Amino acid sequence: MKTHKTLDMDRIINLILLLSGLCSLSSCALHSTYAIYTSPIPWQEAEIYCREKCFGMANPDDMDKMEMVLKALGDQYYDAAWIGLRKGGTERWHWSLSDRALYTGNERNYRIWASSSNSDPCGVIKSGKLSTHLCGIFRNSICFDGSKQGRDQYILITNATIWPVARDYCRAHYTDLTSARNIPEYNTLHDVAGDQEVWVGLFKDKWEWLDKSDSSFRYWNLDHEIHAPTSQVCGALFKSHSGGWGERPCGEPNQSVCKCPVVSIIKVRISSQDSVLEQNDPAMQDDILKQIMAELKKKNVLGVSKLRWKKHPDGRVFNKEPQRSG
Repeated sequence: MKTHKTLDMDRIINLILLLSGLCSLSSCALHSTYAIYTSPIPWQEAEIYCREKCFGMANPDDMDKMEMVLKALGDQYYDAAWIGLRKGGTERWHWSLSDRALYTGNERNYRIWASSSNSDPCGVIKSGKLSTHLCGIFRNSICFDGSKQGRDQYILITNATIWPVARDYCRAHYTDLTSARNIPEYNTLHDVAGDQEVWVGLFKDKWEWLDKSDSSFRYWNLDHEIHAPTSQVCGALFKSHSGGWGERPCGEPNQSVCKCPVVSIIKVRISSQDSVLEQNDPAMQDDILKQIMAELKKKNVLGVSKLRWKKHPDGRVFNKEPQRSG
């Protein structure tokens, strides 16, 4: 029966992480990237294609990821490209500011209402309490600046606009329209706005992400109606709106944006103290990959879905290096 010496997996894993420059050894993640599938297909087929070829359909949940999507696409799409967003059946309130790190406990769903209406999909604050309005009325707004601290995070914008324009202005110049997460924040917003009625980042819709994430990030183009009637439609980004989102019938063929893993090629050198018998034995190579995957999971390395050897033209994985003279 063939036997081989077990490699020092912990040492090899550390070597791999150091060579690839991924992160610290305690906890890390492999980043994903975005790619476009240029052949037009319906949304349902795009979901299957992206799931089989990559992680799934693109689901950018903040401006940084949205900019990554746009950079990856360049000029490759000619009209519309599907993302992993579709209209569901349940209407829910969201905050435009989607950064999960800003919300603790029930802060994402904390509301102090003065009044609300099922037909009004955008939120204002007045005297420290929320109300709803149609998104097309003109109001001043309060932006949130995540780079500052305390009272300086909240900026009153005295140029009255409709809600989508206020949102885009805050994203371009600060972080986003402000949320109202807790009692101290409601009090601060009252101090900033006084008794005037101003836009905040509250809105409601029926859109759902395919991966079931609770992200409230939206990048609709300014022509899109925030609270459109329910229909069998899916989300896409549009070249005519510089990547701004819109909706199309799910059965319509369009290009698609997939969220894919970053492929890294790491060279592994087995030194003399790690010498093994029959290094190119397929069974031994599979065993090494299994041990590496197990160690990656133990070290909390996220996002690794597949490992495989890169073979030389002669089919071998390992080649013995010539001994150096002298």
